[in-house]
Amino acid sequence: MPSQPLHNSHSQTPMFFWFLSLFMVVASILLVLSGCSARNNDNASVVMAKPLTGKLTPLGIPDPSAERVTVGLYVINVYDINLSSQTYYLTGYVWMRWKGENDPTQSLEFTNTVEEWGLLRKDIYEKPLVLEDGSYYQATRIQGRFFQPFDLTNYPLDKQKLILLIENSDNADKVVFLPDTDASGYDQNLMAPGWDITSLQMEPLIHDYGTNFGDPADPGTYSTVKFALDLTRMQNLFIWKLMLPLVIVLFTNWLALLLSPTRIDVRTAMPATALLTTVFLQQASLDAIPQVASLVLMDKIYAVAYGVIVLTFARIIWDNTHINEQDAHAVRTMQRMDLISLVLQVTGFVLVTGFMVWSVL
Repeated sequence: MPSQPLHNSHSQTPMFFWFLSLFMVVASILLVLSGCSARNNDNASVVMAKPLTGKLTPLGIPDPSAERVTVGLYVINVYDINLSSQTYYLTGYVWMRWKGENDPTQSLEFTNTVEEWGLLRKDIYEKPLVLEDGSYYQATRIQGRFFQPFDLTNYPLDKQKLILLIENSDNADKVVFLPDTDASGYDQNLMAPGWDITSLQMEPLIHDYGTNFGDPADPGTYSTVKFALDLTRMQNLFIWKLMLPLVIVLFTNWLALLLSPTRIDVRTAMPATALLTTVFLQQASLDAIPQVASLVLMDKIYAVAYGVIVLTFARIIWDNTHINEQDAHAVRTMQRMDLISLVLQVTGFVLVTGFMVWSVL
């Protein structure tokens, strides 16, 4: 008789867990449904904005009624070119010549400046000068930090542009900026460490913001002049600091193929050491630039180097598994095959690397 209650308690235990599981499932479904309802209520009050995008286009034929303003730039100094923050500092002079009573220097903007509070602007003259032809002239000394996206695809043989965008806050139908191609330039002593300065390019543009900023009378187009200082990275960095160490490591790897196939331990250790050294060299060679998602030129060169080292490894492993030290003829055959592999690897590395370098120069 005492065993009967014990049997009933065991039979009720699974029922309890069944009800508990059912309760948890129902509660979970209700929580999910309530969450979806809340999100739907939130989304009901959200209004999506139209995808408006601004763009810079060539000036073309300016409005005949617009006031022409000639804008010039003379660069004195460029420094602190920071690839990580994509900024640079510039010191120079900006001048304007125009006709009419409207002073465009009062509505002058540098659209790619990073720190507006850090931009130093000092007019050379208290009031604009009146030239012999009746036009007005004003010059301004500027010094500040500017934003510049850098394309590192061809690093370390990359070419960059330091762009300065000068814009007028009046609409393009009122004021049009034109570059002073005769007097603009840069100082002969201008230097950027690690870079060769090749030229200064100028281009008149129309900046179409794609919006009227809420003002129905605002067409959203403004006149802009783009000054671009062309920079080319010095090739000494590529030749002596990046390629020379890699070539030395690869020669150490290739020397293993010149040793006798009977020297198994030495031949195996040499490409292994070369592989580890190449990994550290690659990391050191890319420390000067920020991490990017795509492969740069130096990454591609190292990829070819890894392939060469793997081929050497494969050749040595094949020799180690098929060698018979007692068969002198077989050993000589392996040596000839190793020499052929060496010539093919060197030729392939030179041709592939040379083609990649030539394509970016």
